[in-house]
Amino acid sequence: MSDITFRQLQQEQVPWVKHNFGDREAWQPLLGAVEELGELAHAHLKHTQRIRVEENHLENAEDAVADVIIYLADYCSAMGFDLQECIEKTWAQVKQRDWKADPAKGDINVRRD
Repeated sequence: MSDITFRQLQQEQVPWVKHNFGDREAWQPLLGAVEELGELAHAHLKHTQRIRVEENHLENAEDAVADVIIYLADYCSAMGFDLQECIEKTWAQVKQRDWKADPAKGDINVRRD
């Protein structure tokens, strides 16, 4: 298995989506991501309830996580977003928040490591 960046995923996905689904609205992959989040919630719930033990809930959860990301990459392409850039920009802000030091707002630049 090789490493893949979000940007590479998005670049590889564009022609695949075009070939398989043609032109379509951005809401379609967005709804696909939401549907996969439902599958992830289902797998997690059944795993924690310890029911339907014939199903591999952890494997199903892993698959759903990947499907969410793949659908979000497709949504980003449809919207003209660079998924890698979105993640890097937002993570740069989020990782500066310190909810323990400032539980009310988690203000940026409060963190003391």
